[in-house]
Amino acid sequence: MINLAAMHRVRKHPAFADYFAFVLPIFWPVLFWQLLRMADQMDAHGCREVLVQVSWWGGIEITHYGDPAPSPSAYRPITPTRKPWDDPAWATALPMLLNADEAHLLFFPRPCGGSGRAQSALTKGACALQAIADTS
Repeated sequence: MINLAAMHRVRKHPAFADYFAFVLPIFWPVLFWQLLRMADQMDAHGCREVLVQVSWWGGIEITHYGDPAPSPSAYRPITPTRKPWDDPAWATALPMLLNADEAHLLFFPRPCGGSGRAQSALTKGACALQAIADTS
C-alpha cells in the first residue's frame, strides 16, 4: 500500500519535482514505487549519486552509478611532508660571511657589470655601464 502523504511530500521536493512533472499523474504511484526501489539499489551499491532515465509512465532506469560514499573512518589528516620552518633541522652551520646578502658575489662574480654574455663575446668598452637619465 502506497502512503499518499509520503508520495505528496516527495512530489513537492525540489529534487523530484521535475520527475513528477514529466510523468502523467495517473502513473505517480508507479514513479513513487520506482523511486523507493532506486533508493534501495543505491544503498545496495553504496553510492550517493546515480544517473537515471525516467519514462513517461514512471519507470526509472539507472544508467550509471556514482562514486561510492566515503567511509567516515577513512579520514586521516594530511601529514606534512617537510618540517616547519622554525624547526632546528633547517638551521645552518655556514659562517656569517656566507649568510650575508653579498655572499653570491663570492661565487658568481660579475667583473664587467653583469651583461650576461660570455667573456669571449664582450667587446672593448662593453664593461662600462651606460648612463640612464633620471626623469623622475
